[in-house]
Order: sequence, then structure tokens, then C-alpha cells
Amino acid sequence: MIDPGTGLAILGSAIGGAKVLEKILGPTSEYIGTQIKEWTIKRVENTSNIFQNAEKKLGDKINEDGKVPPKVLKGILEDGAWCEEELQVEYFGGVLASSRSGISRDDRGAYFTSLISRLSTYQLRTHYLFYQSIKQHFNGKNINIGEPKDRSKLQLFVPFTTYIEAMDFSKDEVPNNWNLMIHSVWGLNKEELIENFLYGGADFIKTSYKEASQDGILFQPTTLGVELLMWAFGYGQQDINNFFKIELIFTNDQQIKIGETFITIKKEQT
Repeated sequence: MIDPGTGLAILGSAIGGAKVLEKILGPTSEYIGTQIKEWTIKRVENTSNIFQNAEKKLGDKINEDGKVPPKVLKGILEDGAWCEEELQVEYFGGVLASSRSGISRDDRGAYFTSLISRLSTYQLRTHYLFYQSIKQHFNGKNINIGEPKDRSKLQLFVPFTTYIEAMDFSKDEVPNNWNLMIHSVWGLNKEELIENFLYGGADFIKTSYKEASQDGILFQPTTLGVELLMWAFGYGQQDINNFFKIELIFTNDQQIKIGETFITIKKEQT
């Protein structure tokens, strides 16, 4: 019987039972120590939300043999515990689910937990809506993500009005929305999550996209940007070029307004 005073029992009770926690983590569950007894209720709640998200994404795979590497668990407990935004939970939960495998040294998820923790809420949401839009526009296409020439065909134009709506800025954020956009796209570029981007007024955008009729953002996806979204949805163990396969579904549980009004830049216009 599990001691009710242990960290495993405390965190397990928050997600419906310590056995669920043990199924997700495998032998790595032994790393959950008594320090969780010192956590605030909010940290336990945030972490339990991540585990519940991972359980949902694993589905029946949770019953297969596997484990989550300790370094990944460390990132979830140290960084994920402080994240309460639904999209942050989505990303951390997906990385946790993606990290569960039969290969004990496959700790790639530790890199992604660190990457997610470095992104601000605005940057993470921008990444989400950019890549959900890329998936939506090019779903079913035969595209090699690792090939620069193929990625150049994936450039999108984002009207600034559409971006503001998708970001769901509050009335207090609206006066600063231009700076928040700049912060977001430059941050994503720094982390190599987008490339070949520019933003500004319609006249400036026309130098690269002649049909631009309003202010906006041009961007091109990167291999790492696609990889991050795949890890965030529990597909981290799949080939990156499966991204555009129709059977790979990236649900929009947060009901974020994405993509339909983003404009595909035709190859001859790039």
C-alpha cells in the first residue's frame, strides 16, 4: 500500500489515483519524493492538470510498457508546476505523453520542457496559432519539413487584425498589442521556431507579398517549430514528416480562433 503521506500519494490523489501516476511514469514514479508535501495547493493542481492532459493523450497506450525519463519529470515538476494557462498545460502534458516510451535514454522531452518554460504566454500562443494554421492550410500535402525548398512553400501572411483577434487580447493589453506581437515573433525567431519572417505596414509587406492589402506578419515554419507542436500533442515519437498526414489530429480544445483567414503565399510570390 502506498503511504498516504508520500509525494506519489499526494499528487496521485489529485489526478484520480497514484496508480494512474505510476502507469504514466513507469519506474520513474519512484523519483516523486516527499518534497511535494511542501507544495502549495495551486502547484499540486497545476501539475495534476498536466498529468491528466498526458493521460488523455496517451489513451490506451498508457497500458503498454514504458517509462518517462527522470530528466523529463524534473522539468514537469520544476517548471510545469508554475504554469496555469490552459495552453501551457496542453504543451507540457503533450511532452509528458510523448516522452513515455520503451527507450530509457530518450530524454528529448527534457529539451522541450526547457524550451516551453522559456517561452512567454504570448510567444507560446503565437507558436500555437501559427503552426495550427500551417497544419490546417497544408494538411494532406506531401511535404518534407527538413527540406528548405519545401518549407519555403509554407509561408503564410497573417493580417494584423486577425492576429489580434486570435491572441484574444484584453482591453488592458490592446494598447500594447504591437509591442506584444514584436516580442512574440522575435522570441520565436530567437528560439528558431520561425524563420524568414517580417512584419509591418501593407506597403512594406508588399515588398515580399505584393497582394498584401493591410498590415501584418509574414512567416515561414521551421523544423523545430513543427517538432514542438508534435511533441505538444503527444506525437513526439513519430516521424516529423507525418505532420501533414490527415490522420494526425491536433484538436483545438481551447477554441482559439486560428488559421482560416491566414493567407497562403504561393510559391511564385515568394
